[in-house]
Amino acid sequence: MERSSSKRGKRRIFAKALHPVYDERVTAKLSILVLDDDPTLRHMLQVILQHDGHEVVTAADAQSALAQCAVELPELMIVDLMLPVEDGEIFLREFRRRFRDVSVPVVLLSASNARNDIGRRLGVEATLAKPFVSQDLRDVVSDLATRCDSVAAG
Repeated sequence: MERSSSKRGKRRIFAKALHPVYDERVTAKLSILVLDDDPTLRHMLQVILQHDGHEVVTAADAQSALAQCAVELPELMIVDLMLPVEDGEIFLREFRRRFRDVSVPVVLLSASNARNDIGRRLGVEATLAKPFVSQDLRDVVSDLATRCDSVAAG
């Protein structure tokens, strides 16, 4: 029987996340804002996305994310739906109010069963269930990067 501490278990999750199933698609590298209040998940998302060549900025709350967007707009946002104080829905509404002239694709992260309905209502490009498989994250980001690249090219 193998004994494993929670720290060792986290290392295994990160190690698995760093070994993707390689995809033949060539995709653009994006600047991505990750908004999640869970520091472990935020770090894991950052590691996965940076490993894939993306530039990643993280925020733990809606106000920090909005401040970061005022400095530099991301090309993609990954937003947790359930946040303390101001949730992901409030953040997206405020982001769209402040930055009316820009369209930034959004991936909504949530453990909520209503995430797809909420995502449709908010007009997000994709939703991911928590917990998620790192390859599912990579696939969604790759698809959105390809779309961003196509829009920029033509």
